[in-house]
Amino acid sequence: MREDYQSLDLDKVKQEIAGFASIDEAKTFIMNEDVSFNPLQIRNNLLLTREAIEILKEGHVLSFDGIHCCDDLLDKAEKGIFLSGQECVRLLSFHRHCERIRKIFTYFPSDLSLRDYSDSITLSKKVFDRIEATLDNSGEVREDASEELKRLNREISSLEKDLLSRAQRFISHNAASLQEQVYYIRNGRYTFLVRNSDKNKFQGYTYGTTSSGLATYVEPGSFVEADNRKIELEEEREDEIARILMELTYLISDVSYAYKKNFSSLLSLCVIFAKAVYGMERHGVIAELSEDTLLLNKVRHPLIDPEKVVENTYSLSPKYRGIVISGSNTGGKTVGLKVMGLSVVMSYLGIPVLSEEAMIPLYDNVFVDIDDNQSISSSLSTFSAHITNINHILEEATSRSLILIDELISGTDPKEAQAISLAIIDRIKEIGSRFIVTTHFDDIKNYALEDEEIMLSSVGFDMEALRPTYHYYENSVGSSNALEIASRYFSDPAIIEKASSYLKGRESKEEILLHKLEKELTAAEKTRKKYEENERKNKELQEELQKKLDSFDKEKKHLSRKYEEELAAYILKIEQQAEEKLASLNTKEDKKVVEEIRELIEEKVPEIREEKLEVGDAVRIGENEQIGTLLEISGNRAVVDLRGIKVKTKLSELTKMPKQVKKKKRENRQMSHRPSVPKEINLVGKRVEEALDELEPYLDAAFASHMSGVKIIHGIGTGALREAVRSRLKKLSFVAKYDNGDFYDGGSAVTIVEFKR
Repeated sequence: MREDYQSLDLDKVKQEIAGFASIDEAKTFIMNEDVSFNPLQIRNNLLLTREAIEILKEGHVLSFDGIHCCDDLLDKAEKGIFLSGQECVRLLSFHRHCERIRKIFTYFPSDLSLRDYSDSITLSKKVFDRIEATLDNSGEVREDASEELKRLNREISSLEKDLLSRAQRFISHNAASLQEQVYYIRNGRYTFLVRNSDKNKFQGYTYGTTSSGLATYVEPGSFVEADNRKIELEEEREDEIARILMELTYLISDVSYAYKKNFSSLLSLCVIFAKAVYGMERHGVIAELSEDTLLLNKVRHPLIDPEKVVENTYSLSPKYRGIVISGSNTGGKTVGLKVMGLSVVMSYLGIPVLSEEAMIPLYDNVFVDIDDNQSISSSLSTFSAHITNINHILEEATSRSLILIDELISGTDPKEAQAISLAIIDRIKEIGSRFIVTTHFDDIKNYALEDEEIMLSSVGFDMEALRPTYHYYENSVGSSNALEIASRYFSDPAIIEKASSYLKGRESKEEILLHKLEKELTAAEKTRKKYEENERKNKELQEELQKKLDSFDKEKKHLSRKYEEELAAYILKIEQQAEEKLASLNTKEDKKVVEEIRELIEEKVPEIREEKLEVGDAVRIGENEQIGTLLEISGNRAVVDLRGIKVKTKLSELTKMPKQVKKKKRENRQMSHRPSVPKEINLVGKRVEEALDELEPYLDAAFASHMSGVKIIHGIGTGALREAVRSRLKKLSFVAKYDNGDFYDGGSAVTIVEFKR
């Protein structure tokens, strides 16, 4: 019996993924795809989706919009059934999609497994070039599709001009006999509305009268021969068009098998990328296959509202044969069971798991018994249906299977149910299968506590708020908390008090110890939560402090740099002023003073320069007018680049030049030549708020850089990101217009924006 995994809600996940597929047949394939337990198939599924996600992360857009199956047309062509022009154009459109997808994949690495699909696409260019040359976009045969058709169209056109000229002359010469001074084309013939009194005047043929009976449509005898010739030529033209279309049909029939295979390849790619887009949109990961470890780190159930879902970490290591999950009603036991089973079968289908990390073993089957097996139509009670399904599982399971059972046995006497449940666990252990079960029974909890091969876990319950927390805890025991939950609904507290007294009188020593352990674990959990909350707050404070330190350090460096540049400029100015004054001194004593001052400058100023000079600074060597770039400093020596010539000199010979002027010129020059803003922005995989926060400054910068427009890559997904982007574009005054990308640019997965200028 094949498992359909409806009880794990796999069909609902598939439905969400199908929403990301553009091809109708791909949606159907996703919904009907069976879970394979073949290791090669599983590895291939995961590999293909992983490659597709990497392609999407790199910003590539692969649109399958507009692709439709043409197998019905190809079947007609194979049978020699005449294809219309519109049908040929449909096939031409499909050919173009094949061409586009194949071309896109040429930009990807040749060792991608996905390339097997694109490389398998066969393009019969000659056939479809012929179709394109023969038909216009509406499917009509072009007038010059063949020499014979050209000749016929010329003759018909010439004859129609002649007939039109004749009609105008006829109207002019016989106006008194005509009811209306116009001509009518009836049955392909030129006719005139002639008064009944004159209808025999023109010989020819009549084609009915007006509703009043006062006039008759007459084809004059002088028009008959020309009309006959025109009709004859038009029939020949229709025959020629039919011949051309039949020729195209034969050409298409020759490539029909190849293009059916092409659709199969495109279908597979569409399915793979639908899974990849789902993973990107839902922030999932591709599972790693393991030998015998199941690990789902911070996993989220894919069908629970992302704003409300509780992340949990589940693991089943080789140390344990199985897991027994205990805890309160509606506390998340079944959700935990489902999310583990669902993550396994999703991975086998190549679907990303909604977790931070996932390791999945290669099971040979996954068997599920979740509380929806009662069969009214077969007259089975809940208990009987449960037992029937579990019996099937025990007959089919192997040592490489995974068994999931929600509430081992229910619907019968609790004592007997516990005994049967323990026997079932023993049998599963004998088979060697891995298992995950949920229970309320204390006997099973005690059994799990004493068995080193079974991990007892629980779901949390807030005793103060009297509600479940939906958190999962390994190596812990949970109570059903039925009395506590019931107290929220009974208006009379005496009922709960009475129930408590009955319960206390019947509890065994083991049960008392178990409940004591549960309370201790609950208290320990509260302490752990408080510790985690304090740790989180400390982390936030540390991050805030680090931001302030980084900001302070940045400001410090800025002020230090500014001071150094101002100091260098000031020293340069003083030196220049000193040189000017020294140059004006001419006496012998003056020259002596000049030398002393220069010696002082050489002694003191370099000390300041040496501290401030850095590799990359603009410098001048001595009195040289040329300014170069400082390449290297070694002790008191330096290497300077003077327009491509490397010059070695003393560090003391260098004068640091202010950078501001040169830097400003260079920036202005760059701005005048080209924008520093990229021509496109990739928002694929980002949440709406995050994407819009990134989009607005990008658009402002692009417009300020005098760009004519930009390309926004948002993907297809659910359409939410695309609508948010376009809604924001409507509000921007400098946006002239926006629209989908063209055929080769990604279609509706991108938005092309033009700015007002």
